[in-house]
Amino acid sequence: MRAGRTRRAGAAAAVCVLVTAVLVALVVLLPPRGSASEARPRAVRVMPLGDSITWGKGSPSHSAYRAELWRLVAGQSLYTVRFVGSQLSGTLPEPQNEGHSGYTVDRIRAGVDRWTAAAAPDVVLLHIGINDLHRHVDPAHAPDRLAALVDRIYADRPGVSVVLLGLIPTTPHLQAQAVAYNRRAAALQGIERHRGRAFWYVEPPRLSRAQMADSLHPNDAGYARIARAFFPALSSAVAARATASAPVTLP
Repeated sequence: MRAGRTRRAGAAAAVCVLVTAVLVALVVLLPPRGSASEARPRAVRVMPLGDSITWGKGSPSHSAYRAELWRLVAGQSLYTVRFVGSQLSGTLPEPQNEGHSGYTVDRIRAGVDRWTAAAAPDVVLLHIGINDLHRHVDPAHAPDRLAALVDRIYADRPGVSVVLLGLIPTTPHLQAQAVAYNRRAAALQGIERHRGRAFWYVEPPRLSRAQMADSLHPNDAGYARIARAFFPALSSAVAARATASAPVTLP
């Protein structure tokens, strides 16, 4: 009788050991709350590309539109950005950019091969052309040079998304030229998408004199409006990349 009870106790102990082992295994296999295996926002490498407006001239902190854009991105949870580029300016957490003061479209094109190779952007935020108009560098063909630059970006970085902001249409003494340039820049959206490329044209804000630091550069109030213009298109570009399962390089 005692032997039977001993055998039953031993069997019960063995079952308890087995159950405990199974529970421990489940705890090990299941991800803990807050672990990296939970869904996290998509991280996107974003290259701000352009001239001194991208770099931040006119802003006391030289943060350009990038600081406000960073704040807008931080206000949602679908994706995060990592600004990339060889230049550093501004007081935001990611000050990297490819803003080159004084550059024309062709000068940006001359450097874009090495910049994209080094930074590997997923999205390019492009704003360029005002120096061509301001310096009378064959302004009638500036949109053609812009189209060639866009082609170069796609050749350098197949699968990249390009978000192009038009020139500020209220730039003093350049209004008519800026409007003509923007008309042809906007037409690139249809052309590039017909080629199967991810391209967004962003209508630039009409800045008032109170939103300009000088005749060419916005102040922080103007830059904030530019950021708010960029943000919806950037979000659309990121969403399209996710839908298409486009390759996104994590930092």
